[in-house]
Amino acid sequence: IEYPGADKLLLLWIVVAVVTSLRYTLQRQDGWSSTDWIFLLAVAASFAPWALLTRLVFRLERRFPLGSDRWGRHAGILALASVPASLLGSALMMALFGWVASMAAWEKPARTHWWGHVPTAQILYWSSVAGGYFLRTRSLLREQERRAARLAVEKSQLEASLKQAQLEAIRARLNPHFLFNSLQNISAMTKQDPQTASRMLARLGDLLRTVLKQDSHPESTLRDEAELTRAYVELERMRFGERLRVDILIPEETQEALAPAFLLQPLVENAILHGLRGATAEGWIRITAGIEDGMLVLRVADNGAGLPEEDLEGMKLGVGLGSTRERLEAMYPG
Repeated sequence: IEYPGADKLLLLWIVVAVVTSLRYTLQRQDGWSSTDWIFLLAVAASFAPWALLTRLVFRLERRFPLGSDRWGRHAGILALASVPASLLGSALMMALFGWVASMAAWEKPARTHWWGHVPTAQILYWSSVAGGYFLRTRSLLREQERRAARLAVEKSQLEASLKQAQLEAIRARLNPHFLFNSLQNISAMTKQDPQTASRMLARLGDLLRTVLKQDSHPESTLRDEAELTRAYVELERMRFGERLRVDILIPEETQEALAPAFLLQPLVENAILHGLRGATAEGWIRITAGIEDGMLVLRVADNGAGLPEEDLEGMKLGVGLGSTRERLEAMYPG
């Protein structure tokens, strides 16, 4: 808690003393005299001890804070402490007032005993208590605001880290799934066409280098996605030959649009493995991109037989489609 220093408190109490003195002096009808200046100076000097006493009161209020659960007990302690503080304050005030008056050779009114100013000292004491309570409460509120802001930043960073970890976990499921299916296809080709299987294995190595290089980036441009998808399609064409045709139609205006990295490959793989399963004629897959209502729309369509309508309801998504849906929801909620 930052309390004002003794110099600022001294200035504050001098201002209070001057304002208090002027209120009485200006009410006089006989005009301003040198005596009034001496009186003003003496009153200002008498308030000076409260620059130090107020700092003591601040510490006392901090030790026994008002507004806490034990405010009643603390208020009683502060009330007891007000007695010696007011007696000391009153004595110092009258001593300084008399000293300034005597230095100016002022014939002041009949002397009043110092304990007669204890009520004034009580007012100053409880004003200091109220000031300490205000400063402490304001400091606590500011600290709470700073703590809330810091927690909000930490929460945002934690959510971002968790989101990134979630995306990496989903991506980690996709890569082995893709690798397992590719190796399974190559294994099947080794008996039928060893040379094609060898070329597929070499192409798979090139493709994996590209996939692993992109692991650290959650998004990539559609241009890069298209290149990655073409590399995968070339791998599959070695197996299907002329029976597989894939058209990738991405307009120039969407080439630099960002999408989740490794997004199209699982959809194309899904279309090849399931959409074209059992097809005897040429299998055709078309990938299109466009801007509709300010949103990027990607479509992967095939000319396969598709699933029976009764199977669409309650269909359980596999690793490819399920992970793709999770990634989209995590990166772009809703």
